[in-house]
Amino acid sequence: MPSEKTDSENRVILAKRTNPRADPERSEYLFEELRELARAAGYVPVGELTQTRFPDSRYQLGKGKIEELAELVRMKRASKVIFYNRLSTIQLFNISEICGCQIIDKFQLILEIFAKRATTRRSKLQVELARLRYEVPRARAIVSLVKKEERAGFMGLGDYEDAYEQDLKKRISRIENELESAEKDDESLRAFRHRKGFSLVSFAGYTNAGKSTLFNAIVDESVEAQDKLFTTLVPTTRALDLGGRKALLTDTVGFIEELPHWLVDAFKSTLDEIFLSDLILLVVDVSEKPETILQKLSTSHDTLWDRIQGVPVITVLNKTDLLEASELEAAMEEIGYMAPNPVFVSAKEKLGMKELKAEIIKHLPAWSSYSFTLPNSEKGMSVLSWLYDEGIVHRVDYGERISVDYEARTEIINRIKALELNQGE
Repeated sequence: MPSEKTDSENRVILAKRTNPRADPERSEYLFEELRELARAAGYVPVGELTQTRFPDSRYQLGKGKIEELAELVRMKRASKVIFYNRLSTIQLFNISEICGCQIIDKFQLILEIFAKRATTRRSKLQVELARLRYEVPRARAIVSLVKKEERAGFMGLGDYEDAYEQDLKKRISRIENELESAEKDDESLRAFRHRKGFSLVSFAGYTNAGKSTLFNAIVDESVEAQDKLFTTLVPTTRALDLGGRKALLTDTVGFIEELPHWLVDAFKSTLDEIFLSDLILLVVDVSEKPETILQKLSTSHDTLWDRIQGVPVITVLNKTDLLEASELEAAMEEIGYMAPNPVFVSAKEKLGMKELKAEIIKHLPAWSSYSFTLPNSEKGMSVLSWLYDEGIVHRVDYGERISVDYEARTEIINRIKALELNQGE
């Protein structure tokens, strides 16, 4: 437990209502995720409160439990309560009235983390869009409640006016227009990269599965990687050496359970880096309990499948260095049916990188092979130089003409055939 010297602004109480029919182990796993989210946001949890019951429409928890929560807030000198459960406007208002401090839920906490991690204009716009979309359904209720009586600790909403909802919608529209323009730029860039022969590969997976560490290991980079949720918010793209095949690998934001649609929609331009890839590497922390892995795989699949339209997926089972071979085999017996094209790696120890690259090559869009000749001249040498840039030259023999065994994407092979036809004419 932290010392009494802990800054009161960072001291928080964590609260969660559990459905009576819920599995106890799963409930504890979800509460641990809330703890990790709180720490990722810079908070220090100094107390916890849970209740097993069906939701109360006024307080989420029972009235008596909320009074107990208020006493815990005072005793621990906490400045904020963070609920795992999504809270309605009236619940936020009622709980804050009793506890006398700020009340937020898990999704507001995620927005706080995103706001702290946003470093580019686009990511800041995406966070702002998500926040505004989150607030729109609450706007009328917020204004109505604040008009009745301003309450200390209720998100500082005393200055809200009747025009608040309309102002939100105008700001949303402006941000959407700016992000839409950025998306068009992204589409042009993706098309340009494809024309230049690059295959687009993206990491996906549950947050804190080790994607950034694996990214660093496979491309020999130093992207920030921490043992915290949502370390990566701004996508990072680097060239990936695949022995002649040109690929670009992107590391992007992780998934989390019950990710609300307004958050997914706000980060559409970022998540499109995954959805519009040629190949997706779904990273999984295989050192966790099989039931936890299955739940995280299910969350990742739910986020991906409706949007990727048949894009191949490689399941990258990370942190294998933490398991014995027998433990890994037992885990695969339980999770194998949800892990397509599995590859075993340890990003931290840089194990399995060769095998992962081989699997990536196997699943990249197919290239065509073609054998042909070029004139042994300055023009022929110039074409040969271009061929090295656009594909894989397997063999070159120099004689009266230059004989080439070549592999490249279909449009390059078609350009070579057109060149041969023009030479014949």
